[in-house]
Amino acid sequence: MKITKYPQSAILIEYKKKRILIDPGSYCYNENFKAENWGKIDILLITHTHKDHYLPEAIKIIKQNNPDLLIFSNKEVKEKLALENINCEIISFDEEKIVNDVKITGVKSIHGDLPPDASSTIKPDVIGFKIDDKFYHPGDTIYFEQKLKAEIIFVPICGSVVMNSKEAAKFSKDINPKLIIPIHYDSPRFPVDVNEFVNEMNGYNVKVLKNEESIELD
Repeated sequence: MKITKYPQSAILIEYKKKRILIDPGSYCYNENFKAENWGKIDILLITHTHKDHYLPEAIKIIKQNNPDLLIFSNKEVKEKLALENINCEIISFDEEKIVNDVKITGVKSIHGDLPPDASSTIKPDVIGFKIDDKFYHPGDTIYFEQKLKAEIIFVPICGSVVMNSKEAAKFSKDINPKLIIPIHYDSPRFPVDVNEFVNEMNGYNVKVLKNEESIELD
């Protein structure tokens, strides 16, 4: 089992002989890393329509290189991908999708308020994902109480749009996982000091990964 972090909220999980990619948004790509570099992808999970999580031109390339790719997201993403002739299967809150021996569950998320200078201040619908009882990626979300358990969680931290360090710490402690991996803190637009969150999580297992850094687990 292997986890690799990419810019902002993108995570690649290699698990049960599958490569599962979550939110490969616009910040992932530069002159050194193109959509072709993802290689073999079996399952693509998109939490919402903001380009820092979803980039249709990159998704089109990922799909071209992986004809059997399965994409799961919400209705808003499905409608946008349909314009690109890309099929996406809708997953709702608490709905389960089984891909061979991997169970993907839709989880409620709530996007925070957008800044006044955003191109649109309408908040998108967001769907989080739980993979088996192992992994949980909420996408962009504010803090809210929930009854959810997962062994490894990817926690979005930000000074705006999603949870701040204290809220993210409360969110993480509610779930009480074995491993916590922070995400979103390196957003070029809303960067925050991830060490504030690490200090709030004293006594918990927090692993801060650099971009394209991996961790291998049993």
